[in-house]
Amino acid sequence: MSQHVAADIAFDLALEHGRCVGVRIPAAGAALDALARAALSPDEQARAAAMAGPRRRTWVGGRAAMREALTRAGLPPVVVPSDDRGAPVLPAGVAGSVTHKEALAAALVATESRARVGVDLELDIVRSQDIASRILTSDEIAEIAHLGADERAREVLLRFSAKEAVYKALDPFVRRYVGFGEVAVSPRGDGTAAVTPGLRAGEGPFVIEVRWLRFEGIVLTTARVTLVV
Repeated sequence: MSQHVAADIAFDLALEHGRCVGVRIPAAGAALDALARAALSPDEQARAAAMAGPRRRTWVGGRAAMREALTRAGLPPVVVPSDDRGAPVLPAGVAGSVTHKEALAAALVATESRARVGVDLELDIVRSQDIASRILTSDEIAEIAHLGADERAREVLLRFSAKEAVYKALDPFVRRYVGFGEVAVSPRGDGTAAVTPGLRAGEGPFVIEVRWLRFEGIVLTTARVTLVV
């Protein structure tokens, strides 16, 4: 593996929940092969080579973003395997998460002894399909009922993204799929959000933080989850 990722950096942010780096993913072909050779270990390259085209592209992009985030956070750019649920496995004392959307991947890393983090990015566009009934609780739907169509659609997208980030940060603790109705999120104008979990008995209690921002046509959300002991 080279000493530095030959990645096309889309953004590099020092956020409250960690260092977050976005990488533009090359189209399949020579550029993607070059990124894989630069950013991945031989074992990771072999794993990527066995993947189908779209999955290989996003996986290489995510691993490149993770390596870049580790480097820029001053942490060792180690080989990052995946656990049985597909999440990146980082050294003790480091928490991280990966997300990707079409031609963009991002990774969040933080020095954490107890907490876990999650990240999600979405393209900040108004979609024709209304997914509110599938991802929001009845209370959340009531909260946004007064909004106009476009503003409501963007709010639904933001809450979807926030829940995705929360689920990634929760997964190491609960080790299961968390349904959209099990967490309610109410974003605030200051880039934070109120989070109300409704998890299964015996899970938690957790302190759940969410941060979000919109920039350059992207919705980026991060979450930090700590088990209260």
